[in-house]
Amino acid sequence: MIPKIVSGIAGLDELTGGLPENTMTLVYGPPKTGKSIFCYQFLRQAVADGDLCSYLMTDYTQSQLEQQMMAFDWFISDYILDKKLYVIDTASGSVGVMQKETKNMVVSSPQNPTDIASKVIKQLQDIYQQTRAFRSILDSSTTLFAFNSPILVIRVLKSYIMRIKMAGGTGIITYTEGTADTEIETMLKASVDNIIHLDSETITVEAMAGLRQESAGYRITDDGIVVG
Repeated sequence: MIPKIVSGIAGLDELTGGLPENTMTLVYGPPKTGKSIFCYQFLRQAVADGDLCSYLMTDYTQSQLEQQMMAFDWFISDYILDKKLYVIDTASGSVGVMQKETKNMVVSSPQNPTDIASKVIKQLQDIYQQTRAFRSILDSSTTLFAFNSPILVIRVLKSYIMRIKMAGGTGIITYTEGTADTEIETMLKASVDNIIHLDSETITVEAMAGLRQESAGYRITDDGIVVG
């Protein structure tokens, strides 16, 4: 049996048994299909389980993440105060907003993937000293493709995935379908272990260790994504 962790998505764990531990899952689909909400629920589960979480955010800041989760009545302020959330905020860096950095919250820029990579490594070293199992989120790789050579982004993502898994993490990367060309999308899919597609009506598990392809209807409610 492949060890799995709870995703936090109502109905998805019944469909898949959870996400395989120490793997990376690509969650992709068209815009506005719930990819970021998927991430919020994955983080909410980390909060519930007391797991540490590494969160690389490109489209919103930590305070915006808190606000967006509060819209679902999910609160992470205590989790942040307990220093269990490790954030790399590239959204602030992209618009030149100054944020006070701490050990748990650093700022980078989507135009500088080398700096992002070095900050990921530094945070992972700190996480690894505390635990051998944690969660990671990258929302969204789409922004990195917008600012950099697609081949460079693929190379950086492969390195990111390798380091997360070596440190014991189980992670999610989001991507907006159609952002890069088909060849790049194929390379992105080849870089991860599991692939989940959202199209606003159907969630499809396109690839996951030990599973055949599975699909089910889903909807976005006041409780987040509900599958089935």
